Amino acid sequence: MKEKNKTGNWLLNAVYPRRCPICDGLLSREELYLCRNCVEKIHPILGARCKKCGKPVGSEEEFCRDCSRTRHSFDRGFAPYGYHGELEVSLMRFKYHERQEYAGFYAHAAFFYVGKQIQRRNPEVLVPVPLHPARQRQRGYNQAEVFAEKLAEEMELPMNARLIRRVKKTKRQKELGPAERRKNLEGAFALAKPGQMKYCRILLVDDIYTTGSTVDAIASLLKVNGAEQVDFVCAAIVK
Repeated sequence: MKEKNKTGNWLLNAVYPRRCPICDGLLSREELYLCRNCVEKIHPILGARCKKCGKPVGSEEEFCRDCSRTRHSFDRGFAPYGYHGELEVSLMRFKYHERQEYAGFYAHAAFFYVGKQIQRRNPEVLVPVPLHPARQRQRGYNQAEVFAEKLAEEMELPMNARLIRRVKKTKRQKELGPAERRKNLEGAFALAKPGQMKYCRILLVDDIYTTGSTVDAIASLLKVNGAEQVDFVCAAIVK
C-alpha cells in the first residue's frame, strides 16, 4: 500500500507540481511545505488564546472581546495562525484559485500547533463545513473538505463530508456584519439523513474563522440532533 501511495504521489506531483502556499513558487524535493524563503514570513499563534474560540488574547485575559459578550453554540475553537498578511493572500488562492495542494500545509500546521489540544477533546470525526451545491459546482471543490481530508490523515481520524448539507444558498458572509451573518445562515444547514446522528463529539473544519456565525449555526443543528460536543478547527482565525 505504501508503494502504491508513493507512486500516486509521484504522478500527482508530476501533473500538479507542489507549490509554496505563501509565495506560490515551485517547491524543491527538499522543501516539504514551505520554500526556504518563506519560512520566516509567517508566525503561528504562540501566546495566550481565548478559551472559547482560540483567538490570541492578552496574557491576563481568558476570553476575547467577542466571546466575552457572545453566547456561542460551539464548545471550543482552534487555529494555528492569525488571518492577515501572507496567510490572507494564500487562503484566497486556496479558496478561489484552485490551489488545492495548499491543504497539506494547512493540515500539517494545524496538527503541529494545535493537534495536541484537539486530541485532548477526543473528537470522533472531522466534518467539513459544506458549500451550497451550486457554489461548489461553480468553484469545482470545497476548500474546507480538501483541508479536512488532509487533517483527518494527520490525526488518523475519520472524515465525514456527508453528515450535513447546505440547503440554502446564502449571501457571501464577508459582505455582511455580525448580526446579518447570523440571520443570513438561519435554516442554511440540515442533516443529510435526519434522525441518524451517530456522533457525540464532532470537530468541524473550515478554512477561516471570522465571527463564528457559520460554526454556531452548524453546532446548534448538530446539538439539537444529539451531539454533545462540537468544536472547530480552521487554518486561520481573524483577530
